[in-house]
Amino acid sequence: MRKIWVRVDPWDKKMVTTALEGGADGIMVPQGFSEKVKELGRIQTISEDGDLKLGEDVVFFSIKSGEDEEKIVKLSHNKRVILECSDWTIIPLENLIAKGAKVIAQVRDLKEVQTAFDILEKGVDHVLFHSDNVIELKKVLSWFSSEGDKISLLAAEIVEIRPVGMGDRVCVDTCTSMGMGQGMLVGNSSSALFLIHAESISNPYVSPRPFRVNAGPVHSYTKIPGEKTTYLS
Repeated sequence: MRKIWVRVDPWDKKMVTTALEGGADGIMVPQGFSEKVKELGRIQTISEDGDLKLGEDVVFFSIKSGEDEEKIVKLSHNKRVILECSDWTIIPLENLIAKGAKVIAQVRDLKEVQTAFDILEKGVDHVLFHSDNVIELKKVLSWFSSEGDKISLLAAEIVEIRPVGMGDRVCVDTCTSMGMGQGMLVGNSSSALFLIHAESISNPYVSPRPFRVNAGPVHSYTKIPGEKTTYLS
């Protein structure tokens, strides 16, 4: 799951509230400010006295050459590693991703966010935004919420249909008017879900209800935010 942390150093209440309202996954602040973040909202803090401890759970690594790659790969096995470099063009992110390193790329604007997530068509799965530009932060968080965690769908062929008797079925009414291609991901296994289309297509038997998904039996799983699944029941 892709994540974005926001580094607010020095302390800036406006940047913190923007990060909270925009759906950031964590906020990094100077020592002594974690409680101030908690007063504004519920979110993971990264600091010497935060939920995740700087220097213990999370470390900065100043990369100087390709020779540092193996050190980073080993370090990333048990710590969250934030890469520091003044020039992105010399960070061997491609090599680190190919070697399976779990690293956090420090970014300053939307263009760098998009680059980090697109490397090798896979990208890093975690970025740290560090800038005092609140407008740029809003742009980054807006893009992240709409594009940062897209799911690719594949076509599947139905090879057999079996009657299995009667059972309770779940319809989900939402507060969204869905269009073509929209609905819910539902299935008997959390690892294989099907797109169940919303009732947004006209047919001779019933009027469209674009807010509703006739989802499936009560035992089925459905995908929810945060890369999680839950039972329809």
